[in-house]
Amino acid sequence: METGKIINRISNRLRRRSQMARERTGITGARGNILDYILVESEKHSVYQKEIEKEFGLRPSTATEVLKYLEEKELIRRIPDEEDARFKKIVFTEEAEKIREVLRREIEQTEEILLRGISEEEREIFQKTAEKMLANLEEEEER
Repeated sequence: METGKIINRISNRLRRRSQMARERTGITGARGNILDYILVESEKHSVYQKEIEKEFGLRPSTATEVLKYLEEKELIRRIPDEEDARFKKIVFTEEAEKIREVLRREIEQTEEILLRGISEEEREIFQKTAEKMLANLEEEEER
């Protein structure tokens, strides 16, 4: 099977699982995808609007509208960065913690399913290969 086709099949199945979890929280579509992204990435580093724009290929105005909606639902807050107040860090509210737990469990279960029967060495090889593929595509887009 061609590489792109298998990646698409994996992506489609992951998207379906994620969508079912988001439906249980009431946040679906692009908003749910962005909320998922903020959930995962905010545990690793501070998340800013620019990062969301780049990750999802959104115009600043579109990203602003989605983030405003999530703020209105009291799921996120945008707070000034400690080092540069012009940048607003996106953080979860207490209200979002319930949703965060549902999504976190879904992510953990999905990871377990994905990696079932795969050795650490195979996982590392896949990770490096997938990162190179992504870099190749990003490099091509910049041309």
